[in-house]
Amino acid sequence: MARQAPMAATGLYAVEISGWDSMEDFFVERCELEWNEQSGKQVALKRALNDSAVLLVRLLQTGEAERSHAVVYEASRVGQTESGLQQFRLDRMVPRQRDGESSAV
Repeated sequence: MARQAPMAATGLYAVEISGWDSMEDFFVERCELEWNEQSGKQVALKRALNDSAVLLVRLLQTGEAERSHAVVYEASRVGQTESGLQQFRLDRMVPRQRDGESSAV
């Protein structure tokens, strides 16, 4: 009997993305974030971005009175959709410690 690899679950989440595009213009765009265990977090945007662009991503929650907080990600281009949108993988950015700071809280 052949073993099948478990299918990776994919989640789609409505998000608002803001940052600076390749023309260095600030933008805000709403789209869907695709979250998959194998490919990570990906979005398709109308705008072109520079390599390693820093983006703020905020989850859009329906019916919530409070807005969610934005999370900082680094975008890496992975391709283009059939409809011409730019596809990017998002990697969460971790704050750097200043010299002399301890990681202990």
